[in-house]
Amino acid sequence: MNASDLTERQLNGFSVIERVCSVLSLLGCLLVIITFSTSKSFHKPINRLVFYASFGNMMTNVATLMARTYLGDTNSAGCQFQAFLIQMFMPADAFWTLAMAVNVYLTFYYKFDSRKLRRMEIPYLLCCYGIPFIVAITYIFINDSSPGGRGRMYGNATLWCWISPGWDIWRIATFYGPVWVVILITFFIYIRAGSEIYKKHKQLHDFSSYSHHDPEPMPPMDDPFSANKTTEISVTTETANQQGIDLAPLGRRGQAQGATDEPAQPNPAYSVTISSDKRNKRQSYNDVILPIQSNVVIEAPPAPKNPTNRLRRRAAYEANNATWSYTKCAILFFTAMLVTWIPSSANRVYSVVHVNEISLPLEYMSAFVLPLQGFWNAIIYVVTSWKACKMFFTDVVYASRRPRMQDIVGFSPSDEFSKMSSSVRGAAGGVVGGAAGVGGGGRSGGRSEKKDYETESMTELANSSTRPNSHERS
Repeated sequence: MNASDLTERQLNGFSVIERVCSVLSLLGCLLVIITFSTSKSFHKPINRLVFYASFGNMMTNVATLMARTYLGDTNSAGCQFQAFLIQMFMPADAFWTLAMAVNVYLTFYYKFDSRKLRRMEIPYLLCCYGIPFIVAITYIFINDSSPGGRGRMYGNATLWCWISPGWDIWRIATFYGPVWVVILITFFIYIRAGSEIYKKHKQLHDFSSYSHHDPEPMPPMDDPFSANKTTEISVTTETANQQGIDLAPLGRRGQAQGATDEPAQPNPAYSVTISSDKRNKRQSYNDVILPIQSNVVIEAPPAPKNPTNRLRRRAAYEANNATWSYTKCAILFFTAMLVTWIPSSANRVYSVVHVNEISLPLEYMSAFVLPLQGFWNAIIYVVTSWKACKMFFTDVVYASRRPRMQDIVGFSPSDEFSKMSSSVRGAAGGVVGGAAGVGGGGRSGGRSEKKDYETESMTELANSSTRPNSHERS
């Protein structure tokens, strides 16, 4: 089918599909940005990359919302700007998926923790947005204006302004070609890391059910799928003798030393070692040894059988589960990327093979899947952070439905406070009036009507004020 044979209804159908999908994607991007910015529960390493990718998805949706608006004048600034946004930000989503796969590789093979993964974010930003920017900005200035030339590189691409059909080969060379190279690299990383992860995961699963020997554990590593870092503290105790430990001097050290001629020497009969480094069994500078004395004889409980092996198995199993969960999440993004790029790539290959022809089903599929990049990322973001999302929306609903204090106690706290303040002021005025009445009674013999508020301090004040007069009379 030739592009010129498309009816106005079909062209309008492209625009409607693009705009509806763009709105859904924009809502998904806003969800990711708002939740990530307001709650630290979402600050997982993989969510951080989704957060950065969401800005590129939003810029892509700005371009797809324009749809076919500027195709009537391909030399206009609007058409050139739309083509620039698509060329720069649309392939960036695939590059961010590669960054997630690289994180899996670095975590599994090079033991990168969350801190080291954060240091990789600047190179990711430069590669995912910097490289497409150079290509996109260069294409704006390419214009073959010679007689019979191909014109500007950015022009009518049926769905929107992008690389014009005259430059069709550059669509493959600088857009779909790099995207599929990234897809193949990502697929290779998942195949290599995923096969070994699956073997370790299966080995530990079989061991927990049948085996009585320790499996070969994966190296200790931090959980890249978790937003929090946990430090395990191990406490080691050792009994030096059986004479007991004196705890009495802790509370009455002065009395105990006063009763004897020689000060009591601490007997380090019992020591507690607190260490935060579970991987290094030797004593480090961070270890703290506390000598304690007590009159109580502490008997060590019987040691469990092979506690080291049990803890070792548990740590290895948790490490494998963390890596396995992270890999499953990244594979979800990889699957969404395939859903996005297979139909659109097939459409462009068809246009290269069949010059000046289009496939209507592939055009509809491309108009549907390409604007939805942010939507798919948001769906996977919510699925992988489901607990954090439930807590976030529960807090939002509770904050909106929080009852007022007046509804709970039956009156306005401000009104009650005003009543209490007026009562206190009235009582204070009565006290002052009573004091004045007592003072005046020393001179004139009268007494105030507010004597109910008279206190002992006021009586002393009244007496002290009448003493000079009585002294003069005497």
